[in-house]
Amino acid sequence: MRIIRTILFFTIILILTGCSNSQPVRQSSAPLHSEYTIHYAKGFTVEKFDSYTKVSVRNPWDTTRMLQTYILVDKQAELPKDLPKGTIVRTPLKSVATYSTIHCSTLNELHQINIIKGVCEPQYIKIDFIQQGVKNGNIENLGMASKPDTEKIIMLSPDAIMATPIQGWTYGSIEKTGIPIIETIDYTEPHPLGRAEWIRFYSLFTDTEQLADSLFQITEKNYNTIKEIVSKAKNRPTVLLDLRYQGKWNAPGGQSFMAKMLADAGASYPWADDRSAINMPLNFETVLDKAGDSDIWLVKYNWPVDMTYTTLKNEYTPYSNFKAFKTKNVYACNTGYSSYYEDLPIHPDYILKDIAYVFHPELFQDYTPKYYKKVKD
Repeated sequence: MRIIRTILFFTIILILTGCSNSQPVRQSSAPLHSEYTIHYAKGFTVEKFDSYTKVSVRNPWDTTRMLQTYILVDKQAELPKDLPKGTIVRTPLKSVATYSTIHCSTLNELHQINIIKGVCEPQYIKIDFIQQGVKNGNIENLGMASKPDTEKIIMLSPDAIMATPIQGWTYGSIEKTGIPIIETIDYTEPHPLGRAEWIRFYSLFTDTEQLADSLFQITEKNYNTIKEIVSKAKNRPTVLLDLRYQGKWNAPGGQSFMAKMLADAGASYPWADDRSAINMPLNFETVLDKAGDSDIWLVKYNWPVDMTYTTLKNEYTPYSNFKAFKTKNVYACNTGYSSYYEDLPIHPDYILKDIAYVFHPELFQDYTPKYYKKVKD
């Protein structure tokens, strides 16, 4: 039985590879049908033509190149003969396999959660529909995102695979299946609203553009309203972020979306003058010297119990040298229970209001924090 299944597995690979829609075809000279404006996101561009939509994803590690180009053609339409080079995707997608919780959360926001037929690492996805689907077998557990089960994906035969590319990684045998891989690089966006605008990218593949535009406009309005309220604050407390990990402190660069969010929330970030947009691996001594006197310390953690000053000190004794530890101004978010990571890419306005409340509670007196709670003794 195992031999038959293996033969079937490789037979399907050969068929899919031979029938792949990912083959480059001729460059199109078709005129643009309508303009598409992107407001904050830097990672993708959209061109709409009469018979197809061209979606290009920039390479975040080499800005002179494109990472992917997708040619979206309606499922019900005949495939045009004169198309530009790119991966052909027939839309709207009716079944997908996803690599991360972010893909699931965004599709859920677009009311498209039901098209998810397989997920990687479901233990990290805090969506009841996904959990129940995996439990009852309606959604396939594809294993680790770093090495998903190719055989399961082939048997699933989704319209597309949604993946989060990482510099230096490859998709291995998944690329040989002929199934379009939709790469999302929203996490590289330097502006919180740029990251949130990727909901519009997803909507192009699911025919939910109007809904996505409406949702994004609400997020944008809420975010800018909070930013405007905070602009009236009379002080800007200094803030330190998170904990050391594997002996290093991964501090966000001064041009990162998190540094931007801290500024919009009315805080002063010690590395605000840094010109990088990626995390900086720093030793404890550097952090203590640069940010040890910060007024507030925001911490994300994943523990089975709530953080206290005692457990924080037991985790790493030198933490007690920080001013915020001594003055009991540590605010923590337990991501093991919170939807922080699910909400951040789609709803930066939610996170912004939470941290703005920490920095300026007098400006949000009727607000109850959703993510960050003040650490107790």
